[in-house]
Amino acid sequence: MAVDQKTKRGAAWRSPWVWAMVGLFLTVFAVNYGFVMVSSTTTTGLVTEEYYKYGLQQNKIDEQYRAQRLRGWKIDFPLNHAWQVDQMTTLRLSVQDKDGKFLGQGRAEVTAYRPSDAKADVIVQLLETDQAGHYAGDLTMPLPGVWDINLLFSVDGQKHMFNQRIEVAGDGAAQSPSALDSVVRILTGE
Repeated sequence: MAVDQKTKRGAAWRSPWVWAMVGLFLTVFAVNYGFVMVSSTTTTGLVTEEYYKYGLQQNKIDEQYRAQRLRGWKIDFPLNHAWQVDQMTTLRLSVQDKDGKFLGQGRAEVTAYRPSDAKADVIVQLLETDQAGHYAGDLTMPLPGVWDINLLFSVDGQKHMFNQRIEVAGDGAAQSPSALDSVVRILTGE
């Protein structure tokens, strides 16, 4: 009798169904552990810490866009070239009023805004060149990925805003790993 009870107790561990259940639990635990490790080492993605105040100001921003459309300024601010990490790019801006007259003595500020990491944001002042209404400044993008370029031009109390999203390319060594790469590295122990 003692032998039969011992055999019955150990028989469960010989079943492939038991090992499949143990393997399933270990896999779920390993994947969850990987996600916890990735979430603790990556950014939250929330850049605007005062999002509520920004939301309240949205009507003012919409009003600003309507006013600048009615004003009819022509903004020439080309950003459609190949962007590279750590490569200085000269930004050029020209501003004309509704009648085609160049607007000089203005103030132009460009913010390179990184949606995933506010610590990487870059602000550049564009200075007026020898030609009235023409502005220039140098910008170097420190990280690869998606960036929003925001231009704020003002002259005589009137403002003009312009936004465009760009993609900055970089070498593989400079790029931060994706979440999937991080999980794989944690699970494989690299």
